[in-house]
Amino acid sequence: MTSEDKSLLDQVLELEGKNLTKLTKQEKKVFDKFESKAHEFGLTIEVATEAPIDNIKQGTSSYTVNQIKNHFPNQIIIKRILG
Repeated sequence: MTSEDKSLLDQVLELEGKNLTKLTKQEKKVFDKFESKAHEFGLTIEVATEAPIDNIKQGTSSYTVNQIKNHFPNQIIIKRILG
């Protein structure tokens, strides 16, 4: 693992448990960069939302669903890939 990869991993681990919709621009940049490379680290990033997605998806536009999701907490969860 390169020092750049180690630094990225350390930075993304600091984001675990934070609300995805409340990240700063710098944190969002780290999140996006890591998300594109997560498989290289043997990790996955999941976002747990408290939005009632199953209740609002039917007959609702994707734009509206995204707007609703942004009003609910979206906790970042980092998991190790088992395989």
